[in-house]
Amino acid sequence: MSVRGLGSATAVVVLLALTGGVAGYAVARADRETPAPLGEVRPMVAVDPAYPTDRPVLVREDRDDPALARDLPLRRVELGMAPFTVSVSVPKGWVRSDSAGGEWRFYPPPGPDDAKNLYFLRVRQVANLFQSVPAARAARVGALATASEVQELEVVEETYDGLEVTYVAEGFRRHSLERWLTTPGTGETAQYYLGMIGRGVDRDAMVELLDRIAESARVG
Repeated sequence: MSVRGLGSATAVVVLLALTGGVAGYAVARADRETPAPLGEVRPMVAVDPAYPTDRPVLVREDRDDPALARDLPLRRVELGMAPFTVSVSVPKGWVRSDSAGGEWRFYPPPGPDDAKNLYFLRVRQVANLFQSVPAARAARVGALATASEVQELEVVEETYDGLEVTYVAEGFRRHSLERWLTTPGTGETAQYYLGMIGRGVDRDAMVELLDRIAESARVG
């Protein structure tokens, strides 16, 4: 190779080296430079609703059976075992179901299978709990408030020995009227519990019926 050709080749190598150095410097500088701002950072706005909420409770339509009748004829029954017995009047013709020890339920005929989500009477012995009437009432509200199957509990009215609540259970809105009985002359310890559970359309007749049943009760 001639000296002239060697000089030209050397010039090309030097030029490439310079070009590579400039490019490398540019890349290194770009890596060190602070990225250009992307704009103001703001928290994302939640889609409506803007905060967590409970799922809405779905309430089914009540059965369209006729409402509970007023002035039902009653018959007297004896429940429990001495010395914790109660003599009480219940609707004549209603079917008795001993659902648990110390609890009795009465359903309109033909019986419990056809009375589901309709109305029924519950009588329960509670003397073994040794609670005053106010304590028993408060415990009942607490039990309903923490029951997994109960939704939208509302305490409508509380009296010394009575309670009225509404709630949704199994998709149906229930109205419950409840009363606690004591043994006359033995203090305020609750001995028996009475409950009428039904639909909104049954409510007024249930009030009248439960008053009559409670008035008829003889504890002990």
